[in-house]
Amino acid sequence: MRMNTRKRHTAVDAYGAIKDMILGGQFKPGNKLSDQDLAGELGVSRTPVRHALGRLAQEGLLEESKGKGYYAADLDAKQVADLYALREVLEAHAVRLAADRATPAHIEELRSVLATLEKLGEDSSKRGEEIRVGLRIHEIIARASGDSFLHETMVRLLNRMHFFIWMDTLNEDPQAADVTRREHRALLELIRFGKADEAEAAIRSHIRTAKEGILKVLAARDAFYRSQEANVG
Repeated sequence: MRMNTRKRHTAVDAYGAIKDMILGGQFKPGNKLSDQDLAGELGVSRTPVRHALGRLAQEGLLEESKGKGYYAADLDAKQVADLYALREVLEAHAVRLAADRATPAHIEELRSVLATLEKLGEDSSKRGEEIRVGLRIHEIIARASGDSFLHETMVRLLNRMHFFIWMDTLNEDPQAADVTRREHRALLELIRFGKADEAEAAIRSHIRTAKEGILKVLAARDAFYRSQEANVG
């Protein structure tokens, strides 16, 4: 039993360490991640590294090429803008339906998530966990829409966008994080009181701000890589 516990702990450590590397920009877009090299760097066997790579690919932080392995996501600004445009359309529809159909149970679930976010927001070292928990708000709203197909589509889209959301949020300043928390609180109240028009306007503004943030991060990152290549050349 002890052996199994240690194995699980190692797998979790590998996942967390590789995720930090990805979000920290240690892999250039399109670069292949070698499980052997990562295992050596982390001081673990290749098995937990392979599990970690598979999990990160499912979360959208890596791209998997069948038979060829895992690669750092090659983020194209147009593709990112297109994904955010699609997310805006879907979430605008979801929030309008939720304003009309959300049950007391949905509202209570949203309140519980917001309470957790308030606690996490008091500790800057828990920002990563706050991001993960915060994404549940959008999932709950999609579920509260009462449209199972919309909910399923939103969940898939949010999974695909995890990388962008993490990149944007990890590069935000503390004031931007506070704004996000206020927006989430306001959104709950608009849904609770059935204010569909205001809720739609709020979610559209929230998503457009997020899109602008990630596009700025991508532009800065691309400029950094270009300068590195120029120095090498």
